[in-house]
Amino acid sequence: MTLPAPELLRAPNTQVRRAVRRLRWFRRAFLEQIAVVSENSGIAFDVDTIRLADAFVEWSAAFESRKPTAPRDKRRFVDYVSGLMLDRLLRKSPLSTRGHEAPQDPESAVQYWPEGYACVVFCLNVRAAVLAQDFGETVESAPRMESLCDWTRFRASVAERPESAISFLQHFAGLEPDWRFPEVFQTSPRQSRPQLTLVTSSKRHTGPTPRRTLPADLAMVVFDLDTISNSRELVAEALTRVLGLYGYAPTDELLDQPLAASMTYVALQSGQLCPARFTDHFRKAVSTIFADQLQLAPSARATIARLARNGVKVRIAINDDKASLPDLGKLLDLDGLAELCDVTTAEQERKPGVASVWVSMDRARLRSANRCGFHVLGIKGQDGHMFEYSGEFIASLADFPFPFH
Repeated sequence: MTLPAPELLRAPNTQVRRAVRRLRWFRRAFLEQIAVVSENSGIAFDVDTIRLADAFVEWSAAFESRKPTAPRDKRRFVDYVSGLMLDRLLRKSPLSTRGHEAPQDPESAVQYWPEGYACVVFCLNVRAAVLAQDFGETVESAPRMESLCDWTRFRASVAERPESAISFLQHFAGLEPDWRFPEVFQTSPRQSRPQLTLVTSSKRHTGPTPRRTLPADLAMVVFDLDTISNSRELVAEALTRVLGLYGYAPTDELLDQPLAASMTYVALQSGQLCPARFTDHFRKAVSTIFADQLQLAPSARATIARLARNGVKVRIAINDDKASLPDLGKLLDLDGLAELCDVTTAEQERKPGVASVWVSMDRARLRSANRCGFHVLGIKGQDGHMFEYSGEFIASLADFPFPFH
């Protein structure tokens, strides 16, 4: 079943995830959605904008209090918070029909329960817009919207347990909801920390014998920005947004490639040279997203502070995609603990006669740093992925092997 959506939810220049958090936009989008449903069904609606505003305020407060911090939970939270929106709309009942009586033997959900149907369609369309823009997922239908048996259960259930609206929205979207505790957002289980701090690959290591500890005379540590912050995820979000402007969704491979790979991808898909403003759009998207969401990893500040207290110089290496961003140090709130450096090659940072370590999630960067005389330390990605690497690595910054106590 294809859901009728207003033009506002399909506008390519609107980031729905942000816009829907503003009351004025939320109200406008809801009113336009109701107008579309009314035109398609022939049912006239009245909207109580005071109740609609109350529903928005309660939903927004619940959104903020339950918003997850782990990147791995953001996709699932979209499904949850869309249901939460339906829950608050049905509780406040901002809709009423004008001169419509539900038929004894309805042929469709909109005839059976017009108010509930219109709210469900709005929430599903908001969900679909966010998934398309932020995760590159195309949602064109709601596979379980046509069963009147489901709608009968839905209406009776929310009359007794309003929070069950969260489960039913997920059900209509084709998901498998939690029917027992729908109002609780279940975060993904965290992986247990390994017992050993340093791990050596089982593959035969052909280079120098890996160190079990960092050098006692350690004087400098260079961290890649992606290693100590959520910048990698934010760049992927920016790339998703920009590719969406041109009608494409990013592949997993593109998210780990330089910007040039995405430009080539667009050119190949369109059969034309990549649009001249692609890079400008990307840098603007990165700048906007970083300004709002960039943050250090939870254990990064403690690790950097301890190194600095012991006289170790800490530098943060930034690649070309992010080097032009203004106030990056301010966004990270480094407070003098570390210096930023625009690095193309590790050789630029190498100080002869100084015991230095390079920490990264990038295998190519580790190899380059090793060739330039750095001791190198790989680190597991924030998504839990351990890349193929024949040297030493740690599971997280919390396991950083300090050479001092």
